[in-house]
Amino acid sequence: MRKNDGRLIAVMALAAVLSFLFINMAQKGSHKELVIQKDRAVIKRVDLGKVTADTKLTIDVDDGQMIIVYNKEGAWVESSPCPDKICIKEGRIQKPGETIACVPEKVLLTLQSTAKEREHDAILR
Repeated sequence: MRKNDGRLIAVMALAAVLSFLFINMAQKGSHKELVIQKDRAVIKRVDLGKVTADTKLTIDVDDGQMIIVYNKEGAWVESSPCPDKICIKEGRIQKPGETIACVPEKVLLTLQSTAKEREHDAILR
């Protein structure tokens, strides 16, 4: 390995670490909104910044009832009548962009950022 190879590796590692920190800091400062959909229709929107304690929401689904729990940190599925229970095993979603999907019951939980500057991913001209 040459002398400059070590420097190049160090610069690339530093750039990767700084990128990771920048992305995580930007997500922590944003407000989160939980969007719950059933059959592609939004049934509830919750601003997690205004939630003070664990809150349970019961949704009637085709095979029974699904219980969703959310707090200011995130959301998770506590119980579901679906056969595989994959939505329960997903655990808690905490960052904007994360999703829990229960395919048999057609329910989708998504965390979205409510920050105005994150409205568009890119602008093409």
